[in-house]
Amino acid sequence: MNIETRRLFMRPVSVLDGDALYRLHCDPLVVELIMQGRSPTREESDARLSLYLDEWRRYGYGFWMLYLRESNGDLTFVGRAGLRHYDDKDVEIGCCLFGFSSGKKIALESLGPIIAYAFERLPIVRLVSVIRPENIRSQKMTANLGFSYRGMTEHNGTAFRFYEMKRADNPFCEREKV
Repeated sequence: MNIETRRLFMRPVSVLDGDALYRLHCDPLVVELIMQGRSPTREESDARLSLYLDEWRRYGYGFWMLYLRESNGDLTFVGRAGLRHYDDKDVEIGCCLFGFSSGKKIALESLGPIIAYAFERLPIVRLVSVIRPENIRSQKMTANLGFSYRGMTEHNGTAFRFYEMKRADNPFCEREKV
């Protein structure tokens, strides 16, 4: 299922996205803020792609590839955003952008319709977001989306700041249409 906004075209990840995702996962800003300072190998990046594809198959949601519409009509790949299975009751929202697209409100523009998609189509009570304490940009963006900080948590052996948005507090279903 594709999603379009004023500036963005978003489509689900596909098996053909290995090269694009590897470039994204090796971007210096992504390495610093998401990959814990270590560039992934191609095999590690491909394993993430396999996980993303599996989530679409198993749960009916996952990551979308994000493309910025250029004034000449071209599309520029700028990152990925979407939903991930977090645990038995929660779905996590996340976004990963190239450094050159950071600060342009692309994350906000992409995640609004994804939040609407999640609450309109999934039987969930809340969405969650887990963010590394040093990732101040993502913390601000998550707060701007309307998520509430709930404290620290540990996930897979790493400490994160834990945010949530409950279905009743969702500001996007009325404003954004998928």
